[in-house]
Amino acid sequence: MKLMYRHDRFNPGSSQAMMQFFKDNLVKLRELRKLVVSPAGTEIRDINGNAIVFEGLTYGDPALEDLLKVNYVFFERETLHNPEATQGGIKEFSLGARYPWGHDRIL
Repeated sequence: MKLMYRHDRFNPGSSQAMMQFFKDNLVKLRELRKLVVSPAGTEIRDINGNAIVFEGLTYGDPALEDLLKVNYVFFERETLHNPEATQGGIKEFSLGARYPWGHDRIL
């Protein structure tokens, strides 16, 4: 069974409560793999498929940019808030590349 931690009381423009919810529930997940933005909301999935769901956090909200920055996702502001840029209005961002290949290599 996949675990879902749901933040369904999201108020557009209020990123402080959303970020606190994310930080509180982040310890319950394994390594993060994917961040999915849809017209209904945003979902962050870990390697096991467990997720943190932010219903209502979608395109056009500045808090979405804060969440992407905290997870080291590179994006363009012009295309991020355009749901027509992808088929079905769903955008997926990979989160597993926080450490580049060979970062611990000693030369």
